[in-house]
Amino acid sequence: MTKDDIYFYTQAKKELEFQYRGNTYVLNYDKDADGKEYIIFGPLYETKRYESFGDLMNNARVESHYFKEFIQDL
Repeated sequence: MTKDDIYFYTQAKKELEFQYRGNTYVLNYDKDADGKEYIIFGPLYETKRYESFGDLMNNARVESHYFKEFIQDL
């Protein structure tokens, strides 16, 4: 998988789920009461909100690795 694949997933709002070292990670989407959309990513039941694809790439982690560095291993 590439960064472009993840960009496509976020633009098309496609869900992604993968396993890493016994943990399930999810990429999902949410909307707050004002209608602002968020990207949701992280271990199942411990996800965090990201405001944009850039925010996701710059801040999301899979254990001690940045998600953007981890993508090619998916």
